[in-house]
Amino acid sequence: MKTQPLAKAKPDGDFLKIDRSESILEAFFSNFKRQYDNPSDFRFYHIPAELLAAAKDMADLFRKPEENAAMIDGYRLDPEQHIQKQDLQQAPAAEESAPQQSTKWSMEQVDWQQLARMGITPESLGEIGTARLLNGHESAVLDIKTSFEGISLETPACIRLVESSDGKPVLNIECCKQRPELGEYMGTELSQEVQDNLLKTHNAGRPIYIRQPDGMIEACLLSFNPKTNRLHHLPVQEIKQVREINGVALTEDQGLRLMNGESVLVEGMWSERKQKHYDARLQYNVCKGGFDYDFRGLNRKVEQSQSERREIIIPKKLKGVDLTDEQVNTLKMGKAAYITGMSDGGGGTFNAYVRPNYEKMKFDFFRWNPDKSRKQSQGQAETQAQQPAQAVTQNRRVRKSEKKGAGVSL
Repeated sequence: MKTQPLAKAKPDGDFLKIDRSESILEAFFSNFKRQYDNPSDFRFYHIPAELLAAAKDMADLFRKPEENAAMIDGYRLDPEQHIQKQDLQQAPAAEESAPQQSTKWSMEQVDWQQLARMGITPESLGEIGTARLLNGHESAVLDIKTSFEGISLETPACIRLVESSDGKPVLNIECCKQRPELGEYMGTELSQEVQDNLLKTHNAGRPIYIRQPDGMIEACLLSFNPKTNRLHHLPVQEIKQVREINGVALTEDQGLRLMNGESVLVEGMWSERKQKHYDARLQYNVCKGGFDYDFRGLNRKVEQSQSERREIIIPKKLKGVDLTDEQVNTLKMGKAAYITGMSDGGGGTFNAYVRPNYEKMKFDFFRWNPDKSRKQSQGQAETQAQQPAQAVTQNRRVRKSEKKGAGVSL
């Protein structure tokens, strides 16, 4: 038999030991005595009997947070006071030059003392987890430790930083449910189609009419958080219609469909990190406050047209030769320009056709015009310039490219 400690328990030894030399009765009493002398930690599963009534009252408070707001506020932790103290203490240091911040919020803006009381530190989050937190993204499932009326509690939850009205980060905690409840939400029964969409794409896929606390019925988008098994909604009227996404102007139809929670195909978006265009199906996710990107079934290898090319800076001087306006304009259009008298770096000069290489972000040099056939371009080169024989013999790079029929990259 193979045994392992129960979840969250931290016993000194194995919970159950089997010895082939012992009888069943001996094994029972030996394990019983060992657990009696050094019991396993089961505090996650029970509380003292005398505190059971207080625990039930506490649970009732959080089931109706609006009605018990005054009571709960007495235990609320405000990170803004600590941040203001830090701002005052660090005011002289702020005048000094600091490195450019790469995250939405800095480490100093986060109340790490509050998080430490919950058992969360930058070390426990790790470098990636800390960066996600500072950028406002939801964390992985963490074990949150807290106490209420003398009761120590530990529960799985996800945390994130949200922006307050004054622009400062405020901690948001979402506790995990054991299993999702998708049959109904806030008194609204959800159809089987909507439930299937929530499990498959984590979004309802269409507006759901939900009765708000003030009694009004509003069309809302509904999303499912698989980490916490909780549903979240957002009234459609509070969503701003998007006009442009990643460099692509959306049509009126695309914008309206996104506001209605549908999955919409958007083509030709630009990725700054990968420096290329891509296609994806976009769908608004209430839990993220942004869009989900679905690449399934799409061909991501989008060929770059002339309008999609990465920009290459055309210099005014290339290899010691001042370029004319005509040559500069030709290169900007992505075509080959014939340039004479360029330096080969070894004391000689050479003539060649030059054309931008957008894939490698370089210039390619050709003995003939790559935009035309070799026979036509050779005749054109002879009429454009007469190069001394000595200069041609020194031009080994161009001669090498002529043998292979390919350009030389710079």
